[in-house]
Amino acid sequence: MPPPPAKWKGSCNFESGCNNKLIGAKDMIGGGSSSSPTDEEGHGTHTASTAAGNFARNASAFGLGSGTAAGMAPHAHLAIYKVCGSQGCSLADVLSGIDAGVKDGADVLSLSLGGSSVSLAEDPLAIGAFGAAEKGVFVSCAGGNNGPSQSSVSNEAPWILTVAASTTDRSFRASIELGDGHSVNGESLDQSEALSETSLPLYFSQDSPDCGSISGDASGKVVVCKAGQSPADLATLVKDGGGVALIYITDASQGSTKLVRRVEFPAAFVSDKDGASIISYATSTSNPTASISFDGAVLGASAPSVAFFSSRGPSLACPSIIKPDVSGPGVNILAAWLDSEGTGESNYNIISGTSMATPHLSGVAALIKSVHPKWSPAAIKSAIITTSDDKVASGKPIRDEQEEPASFFAMGAGHVNPSKAVDPGLIYDLNTDDYIAYICGKFGDSGASVIVRDRSVNCDNVKNITEANLNYPSIFVALESGSSVTVKRTVTNVGAASSSYKVQVNVPKSVSVTVTPHTLTFSKVKEKKSFTVTVKLNGSSSSVEGNLKWISDKHVVRSPIVVSSS
Repeated sequence: MPPPPAKWKGSCNFESGCNNKLIGAKDMIGGGSSSSPTDEEGHGTHTASTAAGNFARNASAFGLGSGTAAGMAPHAHLAIYKVCGSQGCSLADVLSGIDAGVKDGADVLSLSLGGSSVSLAEDPLAIGAFGAAEKGVFVSCAGGNNGPSQSSVSNEAPWILTVAASTTDRSFRASIELGDGHSVNGESLDQSEALSETSLPLYFSQDSPDCGSISGDASGKVVVCKAGQSPADLATLVKDGGGVALIYITDASQGSTKLVRRVEFPAAFVSDKDGASIISYATSTSNPTASISFDGAVLGASAPSVAFFSSRGPSLACPSIIKPDVSGPGVNILAAWLDSEGTGESNYNIISGTSMATPHLSGVAALIKSVHPKWSPAAIKSAIITTSDDKVASGKPIRDEQEEPASFFAMGAGHVNPSKAVDPGLIYDLNTDDYIAYICGKFGDSGASVIVRDRSVNCDNVKNITEANLNYPSIFVALESGSSVTVKRTVTNVGAASSSYKVQVNVPKSVSVTVTPHTLTFSKVKEKKSFTVTVKLNGSSSSVEGNLKWISDKHVVRSPIVVSSS
C-alpha cells in the first residue's frame, strides 16, 4: 500500500495496528472518552473489511467459503471512526464521526447504522451527511432492517445513497433428501461431515410444531422445528432431547430469504415453503426418514433477490424521491470479525443486514472516485443508480422474498453493477446550491438554518426546487387520474465527446409518458442537456412503475419511474 495522500489530515490512535492500509482510527463516543477505538463486537470490523479490506488468503468462516477474500476497494486507505459501543449509538457521536471524517480528508463515508424515518431537519445523520456532501464527500447509509413493512426505509436524504440488501449467488448448502425421494435445498453454517448423507429417522411433533417441548421420541433423529424460538435455543433443545440434527423452518414472512445463523449443532435452515413439504411427508408416513448432505459453499444460486428484512419505501421523509436508491449484497456475507465469543477460532463471520450491503456500495463509490476523482457525490450516486440491474442474468425481473417482481421501493433502481457504474455515459448531477434550493422549498429558513450549518441562507433569495424536480436519477410523481405532471431533468455527458442518445420509455398502459426532446446529441465531454418528462395517469391504479432509458451505441442510462395516485 502507498502512504496516505497528502490531503489526509487524520490521526490513527490504534497503537501498532496503524499502517498504510489503516490510516485513521478515532474513538468518537462521548467526545472520545473511551480508551481505544477498538471494535467491541465485530460489526465495524465486518463492514470495514467489506468496503476496503485488502486481499486475504485462506479466508473462511467455520470452514466455509475458503478462498481469497477482499473488500470492494482493496487498495483504498481505511479510516475508522468508532461512534457506537456496547450501549448502542448516540446521534451526537454519529454526527461527530461524520464531521471528523470530512475534516480529516475522507472521500467516502460508509454508515451501517440508522434509526426510524424522521424529518431531515430533525435527523443528525442527514444534517451531517449534508455537510459531507457540501465538501465533496460521498455518503452511503443502510436503508434499515425493518422490512418488508411499507415505508420502513430510513436515511432517506437525497444527498445520501440509501442501500437495500439482496442475496448473492452463493449458498452454504445443506441438501435434505426425504425418504420418498423428494429433496430440499437448505443452508447451514454448522456442517457435519460425520452426519452427511446418513439416512436417519425424521421427527416432527404436530402437537408442538415449534418444538416448545421435545419428547424422548426425538432421540437419534433429525428433528424438524418451525420458527418460534431462536435457532440457537432450538438447537440446544434438540441436542438435550437426544436429536442428532435440526431442520429449522424459517418464518413465512421471510419467504425465500434463508438467513443462516451459527448454532453449534448440525442444522439446516429451510424456507417456510420447503418446510411445508417436509412436514407433509413427515406427517403422512409411518416411519419417515431423511438424510442431510452438507455441501459447503456452492455457487450458482438464483440471485439477486431482495431480502425480507430490507426496509421498504415509499419514504416518509422524502415522499417524492424513490428510496432506497439501490441494492447490494447483504445476505450471509462473509467478512472479517473478532476473535470473540460465538465465532470460535475464526477471524471471519457470516452475517446479514443492510449494514452488510452498505459497505459494498461504499467500496464501489471509492472505485468510481479513483477513476473519476473530480466527480461530485451526486455524480457518483447517479452512475451507481442508472447502471444498476433490475433483472437477473436470465433476463427475468429481480424478485422479492415472496418471489414476486421486486418493486423499486424494495430494491431501489436495482442491484449494483460495479463495472458499468465506472462508465455510465450520462450523469444526473447536483451541487450544494441545488440541495439548498430543495431544502428552502421543503423547510424554509428554519429548516435551512439547521441543515446548512456552515453558511447563512436566506430562502427569500433562493429559487426553490420541488422534490419532484430535484435533478435526481429516478423519477417519482403523484397525480390524480386524468391529470398530468411535468418534471425536468438535466444530464451531463461523461462518455464519448461525440455521442447521441435516444429515449425509450417502458411503462404500463395505465400511464402515458412524453419525453421532450426524444434525442440528446452531445459534441463534447461535460456538455449538459435538459429534457422534460410529462406523465399522465390514465387509469385508476394506485401505483405503477416503469423505466426511462437514454440509449446510445454504448450505454443504457436507466432511470426508474414511479407514478402514484394522489
